[in-house]
Amino acid sequence: MNELPIVKEYENRILEILTSDDITECFDEMLQIGARIISGALSPEGKLELSNRIKRGMYFWPNETTADMLRHVAYLHLMVRLTFDRDYFIELLSYIEGIRIDERYRFFLLMQTRYISYQKPEILSVEADRIFHRVYLRCKKYYLDRVGVAPDYIKLQDRQCDQTVILTQQYLTDSHRETHLVNLIAQEILVSMCQKTIIINTNDLLPVGNVVPLFGIEGHNSMQYLANANNVFVRGLSVPFFQCGDMMPSENELSVIMGTLREIRPEYIISCGDHSVTASMAARFLPVIPGYEIAPVDDPQTIRENLLNYRRMIEEKRFWQVRFRIQEQKQK
Repeated sequence: MNELPIVKEYENRILEILTSDDITECFDEMLQIGARIISGALSPEGKLELSNRIKRGMYFWPNETTADMLRHVAYLHLMVRLTFDRDYFIELLSYIEGIRIDERYRFFLLMQTRYISYQKPEILSVEADRIFHRVYLRCKKYYLDRVGVAPDYIKLQDRQCDQTVILTQQYLTDSHRETHLVNLIAQEILVSMCQKTIIINTNDLLPVGNVVPLFGIEGHNSMQYLANANNVFVRGLSVPFFQCGDMMPSENELSVIMGTLREIRPEYIISCGDHSVTASMAARFLPVIPGYEIAPVDDPQTIRENLLNYRRMIEEKRFWQVRFRIQEQKQK
């Protein structure tokens, strides 16, 4: 194996880091090692050999201190990235669920696993999906308790029928597919539905504010020039816009958004992106429609028809029944 000397070099340094007293002191080096390995420094065979060597060289005691837990989660995350093995992925998710750590850090770790599942969908399983959603609900409850969102539902007659809100977890340029779909939805709401809308970029696709040392951390891009923007232009139309800071999910900003939504009282909200804490909170008192239900394809006519169908369901008070049935099916 031509890569064996390189594999041994990585093995030795990774094991030194994983057995160090304070893994946080190696944070920058861990990022560099992870970036080099994943970006192609090793072939798939080399990664597998490295994972086998690291596995043979590591042992974790049952009663772990905080330092031990940080090493353990970094080890499992690295093994998943090296092997993309389903069993390791389930073990990582289970460990994230049980680790004694602040819920903000737990949410950060959970979103890192979501990125892995986006990159390698074949790593998912029924068990992994079940654990992921259980941990997500736990994190959501943490933020709900901290922000204090009351579940008093705003009735249809108390909402503004000409106002909507679009929540998106990332907003870049129109060449970015998700941003393009957000813009198409906004255009159809303004032109075809004759309603007003505001785009809120929650900026929490892959939170980077609550960092746990890992061999490779994924963040997401945001347009800094939009941080203070009040409007964006969509097909020549000026659309009110707000972008959260890069520390999301932030309790202060979440409180501001919830207060703004209660003040605006939109007829409905469209949430683009899954597992959005902001959308989950808003769903306690307003109808929240998943963006993929509105824009499953890049087609204005389909988006228009779906908007009409969902608006009709909301006006006929059938939306909550449909939503309840979907939740029941997921539980089964």
